[in-house]
Amino acid sequence: MAEEKSNQNNVPKKQEQDDNKTTVRYTLLGGAVGAGVGLLASPEVFTRISKSEVTRAAGREIRRTAQDFITEQAMAALRQNTSSYFSKYTENLIGRANGSPDETEETEGSAAKFQEQYDELKDENKNLNEKLQGIEEKLDALLKAAENSK
Repeated sequence: MAEEKSNQNNVPKKQEQDDNKTTVRYTLLGGAVGAGVGLLASPEVFTRISKSEVTRAAGREIRRTAQDFITEQAMAALRQNTSSYFSKYTENLIGRANGSPDETEETEGSAAKFQEQYDELKDENKNLNEKLQGIEEKLDALLKAAENSK
């Protein structure tokens, strides 16, 4: 019984120590983040960063990554829609071979639905590309303005 009481007393102390360590870690992390934000808020540091070739390369890489990601997402959606369309079409062909006339109408409806989804996806991709182009132009203008200001 005496051992159980001593173990119970040790548990809250250990938990309190862990909480104190966590608090200290969060405090240090907050200080580091605050110092970083303070440095970036300085006009001199911001100007140096904006003129840096590393920053420009990072911007180009982010743009490429975003474009690749959007392209991959669009292709995945297209593949999924295409495969489901072909599986439905195959099922309809098998059904027609067995003699059910109603499935011809369903095939035409699913083809129209697929075309509609494809057109929507195509429009969405076009809009996203236009937005990315606009962002790229604004970033270029920002970099040129930063270069001209110095």
